[in-house]
Amino acid sequence: MIMKKCFLFFLVIVLLFSNPFGVHAQDQTPSAPVYIVQSGDTMYTIALRFNVPLSELITANPSINPDLLQAGMEVVIPGLEGVSGVLSTEAIPLGMGLDDLARFRNVSRDLLIRLNKITSPAEVYAGSNLVVPEKEAQIYHEGLGRLSPQKSLLQVAVEKNLNPWSIALSHQQLSTQTVLSGEMLYSLSSEKAPTPNPLMPIVQSIVLSPLPLVQGRTVVITVQTTQPVEISGSLNDRALEFFENRKNEFVAIQGIHAMANPGLIPFSLQVKTSDGNTLSFQQEIILMSGYYPQDPPLSVDPATIAPENTRPEDDLIREIVSKVTPEKLWDGMFALPVDEPYCIRSGFGNRRSYNGSPYTYFHTGLDYGVCANLNIRAPAAGVVVYTGDLTVRGKSTIIDHGWGVFSGFWHQQEILVNVGDKVEPGQLIGLIGGTGRVTGPHLHWEVWANGVQVNPQQWLEQSFP
Repeated sequence: MIMKKCFLFFLVIVLLFSNPFGVHAQDQTPSAPVYIVQSGDTMYTIALRFNVPLSELITANPSINPDLLQAGMEVVIPGLEGVSGVLSTEAIPLGMGLDDLARFRNVSRDLLIRLNKITSPAEVYAGSNLVVPEKEAQIYHEGLGRLSPQKSLLQVAVEKNLNPWSIALSHQQLSTQTVLSGEMLYSLSSEKAPTPNPLMPIVQSIVLSPLPLVQGRTVVITVQTTQPVEISGSLNDRALEFFENRKNEFVAIQGIHAMANPGLIPFSLQVKTSDGNTLSFQQEIILMSGYYPQDPPLSVDPATIAPENTRPEDDLIREIVSKVTPEKLWDGMFALPVDEPYCIRSGFGNRRSYNGSPYTYFHTGLDYGVCANLNIRAPAAGVVVYTGDLTVRGKSTIIDHGWGVFSGFWHQQEILVNVGDKVEPGQLIGLIGGTGRVTGPHLHWEVWANGVQVNPQQWLEQSFP
């Protein structure tokens, strides 16, 4: 009996410490990482991004038709040794660099460099789209502000009632002495915290959306503070107009010119407190091309492109749209300015050539053809601030929607409103015509955001701010 018990005990020990299949656990290959497809991705661009042969990427994803790739799909990325889990794309927020993003997201800096094939970490700017691994067990970090030259890490820890070692480890450092002056400090947080910014703690958050910036699009800058302040700033050397959207939340709506040079553009922000203290912050942001096509060359009446005619007209329009109304008059998304079914004859931003000129012009709005009827309708609430007959724009109407946002309606056959009229969304304001510089009857509708023409389609698809 004793021998039988000993044999059973020995058998259990053997089974526990042996592998009947002859494969050790540490020899098993971890599952390959999965990338979440973003809008505009193709299998080819994903292969380029991760430096993987296209054929291997397709082979690793047998259930995906490369021609039917959609945003949100999960694509297995082969060949990334030591990497697993889910990979997503994130634009570097305002006020952050590569090191800040790595610490805030609790991700290895070296892994970010490897995943994104970064050759010069110093050239990663706000708005840069990076592939970031998502953690299964999310660890949150809270920004404590940048380390002042007048303070040590130990002093900050005492003020915040924190362990200095926890700050150093959150900073991905093994010593409290290696955290340098000017670097953003972090501590562990029990819940998701706002993205840190250089003007903490007076400024809780600075959000510039959408990122990355794109030629011809509208961008919203939202600043939340802990106290009443005065805010000013600039984007690409254009002064921003901030309005208080709600208590201690300030919003600026700004257009990016469709012909602005892609690359780095400057952003600055100044915050003045009630006691006269002023904080400032500057950073360069990536501006991407809108990839606008060239329209076929157009032949028009030479008088409509002569500078002596176009310059006074352009100056008049700029003067009108530069007068900022401090009240927001619209609510929600804009509506179509024509009845359905509608048809767009020419898109915003298209590069144009007139009478054999270089492609130095661009289409400043959307052209709607005559598809349902001639009705022109107000896309949003506002006040009519101009009606008149112009050489280039023909019979024209401009509506002020408040906060520096305007709509323009050109080439009308008939204007049905007067200056000073308050209009509501969907209200009939005119009839489509063929006046001014045209090749046929249509409505040209454009939207201005703080003195810059922007793509109206964006205002039909999302609510600002």
